Parts: sequence; C-alpha cells; structure tokens
Amino acid sequence: MRAYIQADKHGNFYNVNAFIANEGFVSLGWETIKFYDIHEIKENNPEDIVVGGIGNVRKRLEILGFERNHGEIDYPTSLSSYFGRKIWTTTIQELFENKENWHVFIKPKDTTKKFAGKVVKEYRDFIGLIDEEEVTNIWCSEIVDFITEWRCFIRYGQILDIRYYKGAWDSKLDLNVIKSAARDFIDAPVAYGMDFGIDREGNMKLVEINDGHSLGTYGISPLNYAKFLSARWSELTGTKDFLRSL
Repeated sequence: MRAYIQADKHGNFYNVNAFIANEGFVSLGWETIKFYDIHEIKENNPEDIVVGGIGNVRKRLEILGFERNHGEIDYPTSLSSYFGRKIWTTTIQELFENKENWHVFIKPKDTTKKFAGKVVKEYRDFIGLIDEEEVTNIWCSEIVDFITEWRCFIRYGQILDIRYYKGAWDSKLDLNVIKSAARDFIDAPVAYGMDFGIDREGNMKLVEINDGHSLGTYGISPLNYAKFLSARWSELTGTKDFLRSL
C-alpha cells in the first residue's frame, strides 16, 4: 500500500501532521512518497492515500473523479442538543449590515478555512471577510468562554483517542457525553474530530465537528493517526480500508 504525503518545496514534511502520518504508515510497512504539487502524482489508483492540507486532499479527490456527498459538518443537526448555545446561519454581508447582531463568533459555512473563525464586535473585525464578488455563507454562534477544550478522534463510531489542546489542563472530561454524542451523530463520516469544551460554569458543550481527512494530530500516536486517515480516505473514495481491523 502507498501513501502520498505533502512536503514543502525543500522536501521537508509540510507540518507535524504530515510527519506523524509518515511515521504511522511506515510503521505499518506502507510505501510513502512525498509530493509538493498535487499534480506530481501520476498514478490514478484511488487506494493510494493522500495526506495533506484540505485543498490538496480535495483537489486529489476531484482529479480522481470523486465528489464529497455533503458540505462542511461543523454543527450537525443531530448533535444540536450538545451545542449549549444558539448557533445559526446567515451571510457575512447580512451580518455586517445588522450591527445589533454583532458580538458573535463566526466561521465560514461552505468552504472550510476560507477565513479563520473569529469574534466580530466592531467594523474592523470585518476587514478582509467581505467578498464583493460572491455571497459568503457563515455560521454564527453565541460566544462561549471555554476554559478547556479537547479533540476527540472518532473512528467507525468509536473513540480512538482524546487529546487536550487548549485551556486548563486539570478540567475533567465526562466521557459519557462523548460516547453519547458519537452514538447520536447518525449521519457521521467514519472518521472525524469532535471537539468539546467546558465553560466557566462547568458545562460541557460541543465546540465543533471537523472532517477527518486533514485533521490536526494534537498528539495522537502515529499508528492511530494512520488508521484514522485510512478510514476517512477509504470512505471518500469507496475503496477498502486495509487498516479497519487494526
């Protein structure tokens, strides 16, 4: 089996995620090949996993003729009971024109990483966000002061790993909430990140969901990361996940 892993123009892995993925796949006996430009990959075998940034992975899927069957999955309806706050959709243009609705957290709805999620409170917070050429759909969320956040790696409906990544290290995570949310996410992909946080009142709330194909490692082991990426890639391409039994 083979994994193509993104590198920079100097031939170094483009970030720690790529390095950890390489370690994982190599430990499993896979062939790994670095690429800088996605068009360098000449083979058209959909079983060959591509590890890289969101744009490169999705471009590779497009080249292979695969279409993702849904948009972004930040806030699934099936998990609304875990939000713990009001979350709604609008456009950046509409929000800008209605100042009374400011003081919210926003992030792009249709295109992940079109801009980084942020809190908007004043005019300058909108600089660089408004595209005059097209309407930009966004998520709006009431602001929550999370004191701790964790990333939960979910694979085939089961918790693969949980990693603390922000805030107070000594907060206590309720594992039963994670398990319940994984069960309730009925339309989930086979591998995804489920981020949970605890607010200052001690309430545990879903921060957001992230697709698994280009997810940050946050300290997950190389072997588990390879298993995680393999699961999502096989689902996106309709191919066999050779690591499913591990």
